[in-house]
Amino acid sequence: MIRRVEGRDAAPLAALLRALNTEPGLHPERITAAGVARDLIADARVTLLVAEADGVLHGFASGHPYYDSGASRWGAIMNDLYVAPEARRAGLGRALVAALAEATAEEGGEFLWWDADEGDELALAFHRAIGATEARTHSFILEGAAFTALTEAA
Repeated sequence: MIRRVEGRDAAPLAALLRALNTEPGLHPERITAAGVARDLIADARVTLLVAEADGVLHGFASGHPYYDSGASRWGAIMNDLYVAPEARRAGLGRALVAALAEATAEEGGEFLWWDADEGDELALAFHRAIGATEARTHSFILEGAAFTALTEAA
């Protein structure tokens, strides 16, 4: 079953987020149930959906509103999509993306946009299989010392 996240989901969702964020340079140890409850579950800007079976969370998708000025339309950025390895190949990823698209459409949005890590062939194959096309863009992030320097210069 795909449903909106609830307060009781904070701890199992934090565990899924830690599992998703294990790549070098990330900090899964910073992900706590309290942080998830505060920053994701309680924040109305976030659309957060979970895949649940028999009372266990097996995956989630999160998104937030995004305005595409080039096409003069609202949509959403899908920030995270994750299905636990033991629950993959059962349609949960597709169901989560479909439910996030539906939630976006209900808010007047017309698209979902997301990034996938270069070299993540499993994710790339999944995205292509559900009909997503690749947008030829480069993603950038301003963080750390460069972020601080720029904000101080403003």
